[in-house]
Amino acid sequence: MNTNRILGIFIAVTVLIWILLFALSPQPKYQNSININIPKLPEPLVDQDSLKKIEFKEVKNDFLKIDTKDTLPSAKQRVDKIDFNLYVYRIGAFGSSTTISNVVKSFNDAGFPAFTQQNKSNKNLTNVLVGPFASKNDIKDNQKTLNQIAGIEVGEVMAWSP
Repeated sequence: MNTNRILGIFIAVTVLIWILLFALSPQPKYQNSININIPKLPEPLVDQDSLKKIEFKEVKNDFLKIDTKDTLPSAKQRVDKIDFNLYVYRIGAFGSSTTISNVVKSFNDAGFPAFTQQNKSNKNLTNVLVGPFASKNDIKDNQKTLNQIAGIEVGEVMAWSP
């Protein structure tokens, strides 16, 4: 391009920016001023002179001894006693990735979370697990529906922790 054209474009863009800035900037003469009146605070209801007459005396707390010995079990001991296991329902182990994705999708579409996990005994297979559920009873209540979705007769209830 020619230098004159570049210079002309630069000047035109600069003028356009100045015009837009002027047109879009708020003009003080067109803005309404807002006055806010803050009400005065009411006078206090307490007589300030009577408060000045109060004498403060230091109280000795020697007669009140507090036993600070901890008799409660620690939080770690309590947590160790609680069973935090969650449970999953194993539908089966599959080798085909399309079968796995179809089964997982069908459970997700039905409202049950499903995921996969590598099979420990055979690395070529992948387990499809549904859950986690809070208890085994939750799985037993939904077992018929889970079996219908997967098209199986029996699945396996397993303890699972993330």
